[in-house]
Amino acid sequence: MSATAARTTDTAWTGRIEDDALLRGAGHFGDDVKPDGALAAYFVRSPHAFAKITRIDTAAAKASPGVVVVLTGADLEGEHFHSLSHAHPIPGRGGKMPVSPHRPSLAHERVMHVGEPVAMVIAKTAALAQDAGEKIEVDYETLTPVTDARDAVKAGAPLLWPEAPGNVGFDWTAPQDPDGKKNAALEKAFAEAAHVVKVELVNQRLVVASLEPRAATASYDTANNRYELLCGNQGFASLRGQICEAMNLKPDELHLVAEDVGGAFGMKGWLYPEYVPMLYASRKLKKPVHWTSTRSEAFLTDNQGRDSFYTVELALSKRGKFLGLRVDCIGNMGAYFTGVAHFCVTLHISGCLPTVYDIPHAQLNSRCVFTNTLPTGPYRGAGRPEASYLVERVIDAAADQTGIDAAELRRRNLIQPAQMPYTTAFGATYDSGDFPAALERALALADYDGFAVRKRAAKKQGKLRGIGVGCYLEIAGAWPEEAARITFPGGGKVNVSIGAGASGQGHQTVFGKVAARRLGVPFESVKLLSGDSARDVPGFGAVASRSAMMCGGAIARTADLVLEKGKRVAAILLQANESDVDYKDGKFSVKNREVTLFEVAERSVELARQGVIPESLDTLGTIKVPPSFPNGCHVAEVEIDPDTGDLAIVNYVAVGDSGNLLDGTIVEGQVHGGVAQGLGQALVENTVYDSDGQLVSASFMDYGMPRAHLMPAMTVEHHPVACRTNPLGVKGTGEAGTTAAPPALMNAILDALPQGAALDMPATPDRVWRALRSSSTSP
Repeated sequence: MSATAARTTDTAWTGRIEDDALLRGAGHFGDDVKPDGALAAYFVRSPHAFAKITRIDTAAAKASPGVVVVLTGADLEGEHFHSLSHAHPIPGRGGKMPVSPHRPSLAHERVMHVGEPVAMVIAKTAALAQDAGEKIEVDYETLTPVTDARDAVKAGAPLLWPEAPGNVGFDWTAPQDPDGKKNAALEKAFAEAAHVVKVELVNQRLVVASLEPRAATASYDTANNRYELLCGNQGFASLRGQICEAMNLKPDELHLVAEDVGGAFGMKGWLYPEYVPMLYASRKLKKPVHWTSTRSEAFLTDNQGRDSFYTVELALSKRGKFLGLRVDCIGNMGAYFTGVAHFCVTLHISGCLPTVYDIPHAQLNSRCVFTNTLPTGPYRGAGRPEASYLVERVIDAAADQTGIDAAELRRRNLIQPAQMPYTTAFGATYDSGDFPAALERALALADYDGFAVRKRAAKKQGKLRGIGVGCYLEIAGAWPEEAARITFPGGGKVNVSIGAGASGQGHQTVFGKVAARRLGVPFESVKLLSGDSARDVPGFGAVASRSAMMCGGAIARTADLVLEKGKRVAAILLQANESDVDYKDGKFSVKNREVTLFEVAERSVELARQGVIPESLDTLGTIKVPPSFPNGCHVAEVEIDPDTGDLAIVNYVAVGDSGNLLDGTIVEGQVHGGVAQGLGQALVENTVYDSDGQLVSASFMDYGMPRAHLMPAMTVEHHPVACRTNPLGVKGTGEAGTTAAPPALMNAILDALPQGAALDMPATPDRVWRALRSSSTSP
């Protein structure tokens, strides 16, 4: 079927094959797979956000029962390990590259954030290691920290890194404008606009809070002279590359394995300080070393998300036509750069702007700033939710200023299907989409036209009611290449190897079906393999809503190559011309003669050995495709108690275009999960550091998480328009809900409040109540 014909293959859902083991408690997560006799690691961490280390006394710890070794940063200096992390090099303003200060695995001169490790204790048990770790004495000379990126760029702020003046690690602008013509056109648009709307927005810092905390087991295989690390991740190739770079290893000197992973969301794709000293110690001690993060450690050590600040300006004509968009951003990178943290406030935002709207002129200016906080990194969406949030919020502000209904204002400015392919002011090309249809369907399902009646009825009950629209578009795919390998182990089975690591998405189900359908074999005959660097194909990983289009596309392409090779072999076996051979339902046939794919695969091994054919049916295939652009529209309706600020989401509609659907039920589940996380950001989640750099929201007692009672009953509808640029016609889906929910909900809440009320996420009852009081007393 042509990729231009949108479709779903999920007519009769049979469940996820992953769930049987998980529901029986038979999964293999990070703390389930530690080998017998493994030693336990414990990390001593800095209690200060910014300080010099003047002394570390480990004598008492070394003398403690069960202790095998104690390591500090000084013990690792002779290994000449490189920085744990650095910014992926992309040119910024004036061609300058990001500044990437050295990040040690164990700090030994300065500590840059609370929770940074300064020593590691290895003992026979975790309890003994912790007991000993608590005996280590560390003397600090405290320095004045800065935790808010807006404060960090002010004159006189504490300087974290001399190589980053003003604490700016990267200064970036887009689009590229060497002759200044684009900026001149933008300035002209603003100068001639009938309306210029400006909003200041906060996208607050979030804790990832994956269901399973990080865990790792390090060992050294003396027989093969290689390190081994069992560690939850999102794709072994990236993490292996980071570790090898930090430890001066060749790729074949590190064997990386992941089994079940309990949630990742972008956070588990990176090298963390614990892994390097654990690997080092495992070789020195010739024993495996295991560590599992506590939930308290996770708050202080896992990369956090978001934390950026925006000044957004939108220029409009008298009739409400969007003329220009200007965005200035300050992004908080934390104390160190992680690999693509800067992408979250640069490329990932410009790749989405101007989302679904026809805005001819636009500009994004971003500064990536160092602070004495935990480093940030990609978190479900990684810039895509920020892009849609800033656009949707400024559009609602424009609706207030112009008096044009918020939905109507969007209608007047949507990119039309006839404009596809559409190239944005930033140079991205949308290949497909029907943005007006998605908006209209969402408005109809939400009964947008009947809202005024419901608002009046709520007012009679003493409640405030609001409705909010959140259109979205995201760039999906990241790295444009991916591979898959299909092999035939015998016994009527087929193995499919990919490089993306699953963490709850249902890869075995979805990609097993892709392979089975493409090859025409029973689903039960397909086994999906991933997570083992010694066995599986390397790939870019399960990030950026890319797995369906990239891994799925690679599997489809590889399956096609298998069948092409199989047809040639079948022609030999059936003594026929290749052009006369047909293939259907797992069988090659010529008239009344046939041979199965599995028989052909078995015979191909011998034919290849004899030199009759160049290789067996075992096949490695790759694809290279541009990004896709999932899109859609969510509509939220809320009711607020003005006496308490408490709110209820009384209706929620999600209409999305994820291209051809490989499994409609799993896509819907992704939307539900994404909305839950987007709802969490909009209503309750907030990471708070005090002026001393202490994380005061460092437990679930203080950090708000979305609860079941907050989740509304949702109407989810797919509006697929096939992607034209990949073999399966699919688009991403994993980040759609997280991208659309915050603007839809915040616009609904602000619609319920008096016009002009000021409110940033999270819209907690206290904040809503204060916004009501403030707006009611303002002149």
